[in-house]
Amino acid sequence: MKLVIYNLIILILTPVFILRIFFKSFTDSDYSKHFVNRLGFGLSNLSQTNKKIIWFHAVSLGEVIGSQPLIDKLSEHFDILITTTTPTGLRRAKEIFPEQIVIHYAPWDLVLFINRFLNFYKPEAILIFETEIWPSMIARAFHKSIPLYLVNGRLSHKSYRAYAVSSWLLKDTLKQITYFFVQTSKHKERFLKLGIEENRIEAVGSVKFDISNTDVDPIEAAPFILGASTHPGEEEILLNAYKRLQDKKNIKLFLCPRHTERGGEIAKLAGIMGFKVKLYSDLGSEDYDVCIINRTGLLSGFYVSSLMSFVGGSLVPRGGHNLIEPAALGSPIIIGPHTFNFEDIVHQFHSDHACVKVTSEDELLAAMELFIGDSKVAKEFAHRAKEVVERNKGSTEVQASYIIRQLGE
Repeated sequence: MKLVIYNLIILILTPVFILRIFFKSFTDSDYSKHFVNRLGFGLSNLSQTNKKIIWFHAVSLGEVIGSQPLIDKLSEHFDILITTTTPTGLRRAKEIFPEQIVIHYAPWDLVLFINRFLNFYKPEAILIFETEIWPSMIARAFHKSIPLYLVNGRLSHKSYRAYAVSSWLLKDTLKQITYFFVQTSKHKERFLKLGIEENRIEAVGSVKFDISNTDVDPIEAAPFILGASTHPGEEEILLNAYKRLQDKKNIKLFLCPRHTERGGEIAKLAGIMGFKVKLYSDLGSEDYDVCIINRTGLLSGFYVSSLMSFVGGSLVPRGGHNLIEPAALGSPIIIGPHTFNFEDIVHQFHSDHACVKVTSEDELLAAMELFIGDSKVAKEFAHRAKEVVERNKGSTEVQASYIIRQLGE
């Protein structure tokens, strides 16, 4: 009955979902492309290799990037079907994964759509990356005896409280997940409090530490400060701090918003503040102060080339974004106080003096001036950050090996 009520709610809300896609497509036309995927239609056949099929769900851009080491490992043994829910995630997946991996938008979590998807692909297993708990998907997989694994799982304190409130539905759903691989003992403890049995969960670290930092082409530009994966409210703080820098010399500010469709609005803001602004897609030899990165898939190159990187979603209460990639690529890191999505990872970096945490524009300015004014200090922070990454590698092998053993080949 709980699942019936849930599906009835999803069915009622489906027109709202459709309208949301329609309006979002004005800023990113890829929202409306392949729309039928969300209804379980327009699906593509996998290559005929006679391998078992794994459905791997990575919700958006960050999860797609973070899942690459695990997908690369599993694709040696299985045919992989990847689903995501955002255009940026879909585009990035198509850029970094080979053609034989089928990539779609995930179907909305209505039994009718999920059934059609499962009946078309008949996966031998489903892997959910991090924390995407979809009751209909999980229930239908359980009913069809398809093992479902939560990989690289995490559960922030904020999410735990939300799950605890909705435990009337999620308690039964969580019991239908075959096995949980979670990043830390703290995440494990929260899942245990939600009723997961001890023998179905293991803390194994994060696969994001297994990032490969090879074959990254540096960006050819004047020395620059990078604001990465920024959200509304953060760009203005970064611009104000940059404006107050006493010793800019030839140093530029590059801003890469989490959602690239915001590039125009940020450029307008910077222009109003008196900066010479260029969009990266239009960048030539002209003079500029601020460059807005309005293309996806380039962030690694900017990390490896930057004087320092502010990792966004952290000066505003969005929970922060992954700081492992800039650490692995040797960029000194600045973060804000709101990092609850990566609390344990951030704690490791902060306790090892491998990042600088700031809470205000004044502190952000001081961090910028520290790294600009003392290259030795900047190199020491970058070196310690790389050490944190190296120390935590190996989770991909643990998770992939378990799944390979369980499914066979």
